[in-house]
Amino acid sequence: MGELENVYALSPMQKGMLFHSLMEPDSGAYFQQASFDQKGSFDVAIFRKSLDVLTQRHEALRTNFHQFETGNGPEPLQIVFRHKNSDLSFKDIREMPKAEQQAYIQAFKQEDQARGFNLGTDALMRVQVLQTDEETYHLVWSFHHIVMDGWCLSLVTGEVFGTYFALLEQKQPELAPITPYGQYIEWLERKMNVQQKSIGAAIWRALNSRRFTWSGYFIERPSGG
Repeated sequence: MGELENVYALSPMQKGMLFHSLMEPDSGAYFQQASFDQKGSFDVAIFRKSLDVLTQRHEALRTNFHQFETGNGPEPLQIVFRHKNSDLSFKDIREMPKAEQQAYIQAFKQEDQARGFNLGTDALMRVQVLQTDEETYHLVWSFHHIVMDGWCLSLVTGEVFGTYFALLEQKQPELAPITPYGQYIEWLERKMNVQQKSIGAAIWRALNSRRFTWSGYFIERPSGG
């Protein structure tokens, strides 16, 4: 499976996505896909290196999800690998007539969505490059919402192509510092622990003052109850 870099809990939103993905693995509810044309000369090998740089920088793209049995029942965890190859494939369809190309691309997108993602083993972002003309390429970018959302895609593609053009010119990419996702999870756990302690203290005060609490609302006991 590869060398592990980190193991940590899921955010509440990730837990919900994992639960629904395990309950309905064929629903495709959290499968995200975008596609666009890239015009001009395009070096697929350099693009692959750019994706590898992206994957190495962002631990979310080197992550898989597993349920582990504990004394308190199954516990979902995300496993971050120190190294994980990006998932890029290429196909030359220039010999197809234009109408056939369009049909092929549409069929591929549907098959790609039907394939989905295995959260325990797959790279959770993949890119297919289809060459449709001498200097025209159609890119199909698929990912699972548990590691990134649609809003992130423009940031991801911007970083990949920024790296790509730097590598083409044999320059070192200028990349902004990033905060590992694991640090966000640690902050979230600290915040939730503080909130739980605060709620616990409020419940204790309510009980001592002869009030009950349910779902965050306090209900006064009747006088003399």
